[in-house]
Amino acid sequence: MSPSKTHEKAVHSEMMSAYPLHSKDKLVTEGKTTVRSIAKVIQKKKRLDSPILIAGFPGPGLVGSISTSYIINRLHMEQIACVESEFIVPGVIYAEGKLRHPFRLYSNEEGKVCVLVCEAPIMIEGMHSVLDTVTKWALNNKVKQVMVLDGIAVESIPNSNRTPMIMSSNGEVADEASLIPDTDEEAHNKEAQAEHNSEQNVYPTTAFIGGLAGGLLSSCLSNGLASKALFISSTRGMPDPEGAAILLESLDKITDDKSLEIDTKQLRRQGAALRIRLEKIIQSLRGQQQQPEEKGVQDADRIRDGVMYG
Repeated sequence: MSPSKTHEKAVHSEMMSAYPLHSKDKLVTEGKTTVRSIAKVIQKKKRLDSPILIAGFPGPGLVGSISTSYIINRLHMEQIACVESEFIVPGVIYAEGKLRHPFRLYSNEEGKVCVLVCEAPIMIEGMHSVLDTVTKWALNNKVKQVMVLDGIAVESIPNSNRTPMIMSSNGEVADEASLIPDTDEEAHNKEAQAEHNSEQNVYPTTAFIGGLAGGLLSSCLSNGLASKALFISSTRGMPDPEGAAILLESLDKITDDKSLEIDTKQLRRQGAALRIRLEKIIQSLRGQQQQPEEKGVQDADRIRDGVMYG
């Protein structure tokens, strides 16, 4: 055996002794690279008082990320933990003059509200490992409920009177006006109510939720942790501060924590300004589309009359 091969074998043996295998460990090996199912939460000392955990991820309209960032700023939250894993794509976030870990946990001063943010992709083969670790952290810190905020992608500009869809793991009525109907009678009442509104906002009684939001909710179900999901229709590929404001206002209604009575006027103003700009852009595009059509009609008339002029 060559000296180089002997050295590689010795290094591999040393690594295996440093990290002993257990039956539940899963290894994925490609060449000289080994991926082990490792995910951990590194926590700063902070006393938590049976908090609720609010999670928001980059999704349609960025409503989840905007909502959680707004809560963190308004409640002057402090980062208490980060999630490290070989399944999180390597990288850092630079924001507000600091380098930050992309997967972070925050808490308010009283320790009653925590916020979870993830701003880096997670490899699909490690999604369960990472999110199960987060859920176990929540159970160890006696989190009483997980609330996930996210968007539902639509192509058009949503009505400003839209309401979020609220789903609960235990089926309790979080918000009767927007909870998914569970019976035919409730579904009929929902449809009847929508007919009187300027915009129909009827959600299906069955839906699949994927990605980080769905993965976290699935992990909560598997580990017996109470959870809710608040989803709102949002324009695809465009920030939606108005949608984030609606989510936060709904969150305030279904929780009993006074600290979540957050003023959303700033988000509302940003959303109104964005809506005006979008409407102007749409009007401009429609005008540009109509001009060639009108010019074509005029040219046809000139040819018909036997007169050609510029």
